[in-house]
Amino acid sequence: MVALDNSALFGHRKVPRLNLALEPLAGGLAMVAIALVLGAIVARGFRLGSQLAWRYTSFLFFAVLVGEPACRLAAHLFSTFKVPDSLNRKLIWGFCASYGVYLLSVFLPNVIRLSTGATLMVLFGGSVALGMALTAAPLRGFDGAHLEKVRRAVLATATAYFWLCYSIMALARISGPHRPDAFYGISLSLMVVGLLARYANHWFSAPPPVQKVSNLRHPSVSN
Repeated sequence: MVALDNSALFGHRKVPRLNLALEPLAGGLAMVAIALVLGAIVARGFRLGSQLAWRYTSFLFFAVLVGEPACRLAAHLFSTFKVPDSLNRKLIWGFCASYGVYLLSVFLPNVIRLSTGATLMVLFGGSVALGMALTAAPLRGFDGAHLEKVRRAVLATATAYFWLCYSIMALARISGPHRPDAFYGISLSLMVVGLLARYANHWFSAPPPVQKVSNLRHPSVSN
């Protein structure tokens, strides 16, 4: 899971301090989630709305995993291709915003009679999404070497946590006594593909090892 490192910082464009306004791509992804939830609620209620939001969010998380490796591959195959500025950061923001919409669709039906499980899920899931969004944002004044390592560690931990929780839940859905649903088989396969893509990207982007030159002098040969 170490390969799930912070790829959101490969765009270094500075933004104003604590300015987390969603850019067009992230805002568009969040608006799609809102439209799905509202349309499903009007048609069949909150349950379908939260289900569609959850499935949409899982595909966005897959896009976060494969975004940078796919761009690197495209740039390698096509010399005219240019990696979009801060693509992964925008994808992460879009994923976090969409996940927030999903959590809201889970929480709202339980406002009158709060359940412990739903409340804990919303609080903990919201904390993970907020941590990912904040650590993906290149905030001015927080770009020191040590702080950047902390940000990378927090983002990697949050990403690995979501990947692991989703994979365990999908396995439980596939193997447990649930109604057959092909979505979880497909999404779990995508999660594995995304993880392998991250490993491959981490492997090929790592700098080559530096060979150490020995300082030992050969003994001189006397005549």
